[in-house]
Amino acid sequence: MTDNHGDSDEEILLAFAVEQDHDNATLERYLQQYPHLADQLIDLSLDLRLQQATEETTAPTDEAWVEASLAAFYASSSVQASAPVVDPFANVSPQALVELRRALDVPSGVIQGFRSRLVDVASVPASFVDALARGLRSTADDLRRFMAAPPRLAPGTSYKSDDAPSTQQEKITFEDLLKQCKVSDERRQQLLASRD
Repeated sequence: MTDNHGDSDEEILLAFAVEQDHDNATLERYLQQYPHLADQLIDLSLDLRLQQATEETTAPTDEAWVEASLAAFYASSSVQASAPVVDPFANVSPQALVELRRALDVPSGVIQGFRSRLVDVASVPASFVDALARGLRSTADDLRRFMAAPPRLAPGTSYKSDDAPSTQQEKITFEDLLKQCKVSDERRQQLLASRD
């Protein structure tokens, strides 16, 4: 990391991206030194975490194959026989995601955690799932089915490697995501208060 305060925001984010370790200590150091980049640093940290998971696995996963398999499972399941898996984020503009983030009063990293299916939806209060689904112009059931699939690389994430990307990573709880995104204790308690 450079200590030059004249760095542009892009140079700072690039410096974070090329750090040897992307652990909490590194993120904390950057957040303290560049608090104006908190949202971008947290988003980048989540993206890098997903990329690191892809590099640590040897068997590539084709996301289309995974989603088709999941859809086939639901099609053969008596529980949700007629419900295909739909990506509720597919047709949402970046501006609409910003508005949704503001309406939910959460950092963009929280929305990114849902978009990349990093969050275990079972750990999310029903009221938050409902509010997020409404903001995405989707249903809570569709959002839950989407979130049940394995984590995926965030759309627009660049990936350069000889191997195809995969997302063999364990999901995290909603509370852990809120902590990683530096949601205040008070707001975190509000978001978790309606947990079933």
